[in-house]
Amino acid sequence: MADRTLRSAAVMAAGTVLSRLLGFVRIALLAAAIGTALRSDIFTAASTIPNSLYILLAGGVFNTVLVPQLVRAIKNHDDGGRDFTNRLLTFGFVLLAVVTVGCVLLAPFIAELYMPRELQDPSRASERESMIVLVRLCLPQIFFYGAFVLVGQVLNARRRFGPMMWAPIANNIVACASIVVFLLIYRTGDTPPTYSHGEELLLGLGHTFGIAVQLLVLLPYLRASGHLYAPKFGLRGTGLGHTARLGIWTLLFVAVNQVTLVVVTKLAIAGSASLDPGAKAGLFAYSTAMLVILVPHGIVTVSLATAALPQMSALAADGDVTEVARLAARSIRQTLAIVVPAAAAMIAFAYPIMTVIAGYGSGKNNLNLMAYTLMALAFGLVPFTVQYFQLRTFYAFEDTRTPFFLQCAIATTNIAAALIGVRVILDQEHLRFSGVMLGAAFSVSYLVAVLLSRRVLARTVPRVHGAGIGLPLVAMVIAALLAAGIGRGAVMLLNSALDWKGPLAALLQLAVGAIVMLPVYVGVARVLRIHEVTDVVSVVTSKLPGRRRRS
Repeated sequence: MADRTLRSAAVMAAGTVLSRLLGFVRIALLAAAIGTALRSDIFTAASTIPNSLYILLAGGVFNTVLVPQLVRAIKNHDDGGRDFTNRLLTFGFVLLAVVTVGCVLLAPFIAELYMPRELQDPSRASERESMIVLVRLCLPQIFFYGAFVLVGQVLNARRRFGPMMWAPIANNIVACASIVVFLLIYRTGDTPPTYSHGEELLLGLGHTFGIAVQLLVLLPYLRASGHLYAPKFGLRGTGLGHTARLGIWTLLFVAVNQVTLVVVTKLAIAGSASLDPGAKAGLFAYSTAMLVILVPHGIVTVSLATAALPQMSALAADGDVTEVARLAARSIRQTLAIVVPAAAAMIAFAYPIMTVIAGYGSGKNNLNLMAYTLMALAFGLVPFTVQYFQLRTFYAFEDTRTPFFLQCAIATTNIAAALIGVRVILDQEHLRFSGVMLGAAFSVSYLVAVLLSRRVLARTVPRVHGAGIGLPLVAMVIAALLAAGIGRGAVMLLNSALDWKGPLAALLQLAVGAIVMLPVYVGVARVLRIHEVTDVVSVVTSKLPGRRRRS
């Protein structure tokens, strides 16, 4: 079972790696095209809002509740769950269409919700109008996001994990192409605070079309999986009422999460919109740093959790609590074997990482603050990873009520820390540090979440032999800190001898750091007998051509 989980995760991870790389190419192009200050914050907010609203209005149910229900339908229904799936897809498509149309009509009100008070001044009318137009152009993405997740979850339930992870590559290609066209047509060497109508159309519609293409890529795989979709209306007698009851708590869960996102977005834009001169770490800095820490999350954590959730759901349905505990703990340890050194590397090499991503054009002015933002967020990557798996364990038991109350604690901690950090600790002259403060608030909130969740989860999944993560985590942290420290030292020695500057130099620094850090981490892990690290190394090396021939 463990080998099958790793194989499924490897397929998903390969697609996610390429998609993430293209995502960073898109960010680099955006930094070159529109800078990294208020102008970029306006577009970042506009392109983020559709996904946030989708998650708030429908995505929480689609993402967390449907997989266990689909697995049970495939396992228990005489038709292999075909009727259940068709009714579910039809209901979801109709719901998404209605929600999308409503949101487009309410675009001005939605945009105002995310604006900080710094943009409410009448003198900032042009920036405010640009944000409203971009939000309206991006809001149709709600339908395409939702339909993509619906179809992807059906494929996941049928153990076709790869397509959902590979499809975003098409989205990134389309988005990158639209930005390249933007650069060719509109790039003038400066970055005004607002957009022309043509710029708004190209950026907004280009990114919306990319999400639509992402959905279209999945449709052939749905048929290939053995499911032939035919619209079918009506929910009576399908058991979807049970799904809806589970979804109520999930909807409340994501609602609390989105309240946090609104507050964070407003505070981040406030940093860029402030009158404080000089470099600023606002929404673009925070979002870019968040994307960086989500690279190992998307490649490793999501892949392993997605592959493990159907198995945990099946074990939970059979009442095998012991195996659920062991599978969940094993998946967490396997994930942390990669996530822990990744977090350490982000802290040690934050500046060159941000230089490679955004060190172009006017983006060069914000690199220090962007690096500090990444470091603040990276401290929260490990607890964020553990919490992600712990929530999936609750969902395997069809418990959506407990995660809601846990999320309330996370949101309360995050919002309180963010407001205190930005509105109390920082004055008007230092709002440029808002992204750094928001990163620290994120890390603190998920540390609190892990401590709470582990105590609550113990009531459902008691401690069993082979289901611990504490000691392996401590050993991984020791190995990662030693490796990152030695790698950072090697780069510093080279920097003292060579005058390295710019994105290319930063890329070389990261290469040197990785070359030094990886073998040190693996070596220390062997000494400390961290089996998960050696297992990952064995899986990777077994795929090398020379090793495959010898085997």
